[in-house]
Amino acid sequence: MNAQILINCGNNWFEFSKSKTGQIDYLGKWENNDLPKIDGWQELTSSTYFSPSWYIYLQDGINNNPKVYIAPDVDVSDKDTFDFLVHIGPLLSAIEAKDSLLAGDLYMRRSGSFEKFSQLTSYIMEDLSVELLFSLCYGRMHEVNPEQIPLIFNNAKKKLNYDSAKETLDQAFIRYIKENDVTLTLPLVGTQFYHWDPEPDVLDKLSDNLGSENILEKTEKIRKAKHEFYSGLECSVQAEPYNQYDKNSILVSMENIESKISGNPGLEKAGHIRALAAEIIREAKQEKMNYNGKLVRLSYNTIVVQINV
Repeated sequence: MNAQILINCGNNWFEFSKSKTGQIDYLGKWENNDLPKIDGWQELTSSTYFSPSWYIYLQDGINNNPKVYIAPDVDVSDKDTFDFLVHIGPLLSAIEAKDSLLAGDLYMRRSGSFEKFSQLTSYIMEDLSVELLFSLCYGRMHEVNPEQIPLIFNNAKKKLNYDSAKETLDQAFIRYIKENDVTLTLPLVGTQFYHWDPEPDVLDKLSDNLGSENILEKTEKIRKAKHEFYSGLECSVQAEPYNQYDKNSILVSMENIESKISGNPGLEKAGHIRALAAEIIREAKQEKMNYNGKLVRLSYNTIVVQINV
């Protein structure tokens, strides 16, 4: 095993090495059938700059607390190295899960740390760079200027084959999406105008009758049941050309949670894809009307869906 540093992110392990000169290299995902042997290795807890505890629901692959394992003869006490290692786990998880929005947000939260290892971070984000740039620039209400995120922008420019002298960035994305199958994660806007409830009281009542006997076993069953319930919610992300206010509108509808528990199926409006993102998506693939929506992240004020364009 060449790895000297391993990061465990739930079901996935990621390998790093450190040279005698102090350079950190990323070796990729652990692909062996057997688990790595880490007896005697130092275990570090990932930073809480990201925590699954902030959310009602997170898709598999991201819902974990990364652990960093350091071989006995490896020194990571340097401030920049230590800072990078305890923050890179959630970013690796988000990229592996193809959550472009979360990966972009995580990068921006700790960009100062990641940019000290710019070549390494750029390599890690390279494959998802176009989706990262799209989600950050068009998906959120607080979009960013591409030039503020050069590591992402420079990688995305290469994949987009973008030349600012010949086209705008909007046009480059329209061309790219027209030519490729693209998976994006995007937050919903306009949720305040609808009544879809992410955590109705009926779910909270599942824990009402917990006693002290076998409490850990019972809470684990409830946790798993809730996770499976949310992951199984039907989610429709569909074009809305009949919308009188915006011909490019993309509506997101979700199963009503309380009604589903009561045995009554049916979708309710939950929100929309932001207009800037929807305009590019609709222009790129005008014949496509449904985007195979999937709920990937849920908090009390944010609904995030994954779509295939």
